[in-house]
Amino acid sequence: MLLVIEILGVLTMCTIMFVLIWGFIIFKQTLSQIKYKNYLLEKLTQYVHIITKNKTI
Repeated sequence: MLLVIEILGVLTMCTIMFVLIWGFIIFKQTLSQIKYKNYLLEKLTQYVHIITKNKTI
């Protein structure tokens, strides 16, 4: 009985580690995509601002 509990404990720890590692990888990739999206939006905003500024002059 003790062996079964130990095996279940090891399997549970391995499963939790697997899920946490993949969660961290997905979080890191998502954060990278959000930063890139914000960078593109900032560049687009600057470009539109420059265009509207030049048209009013």
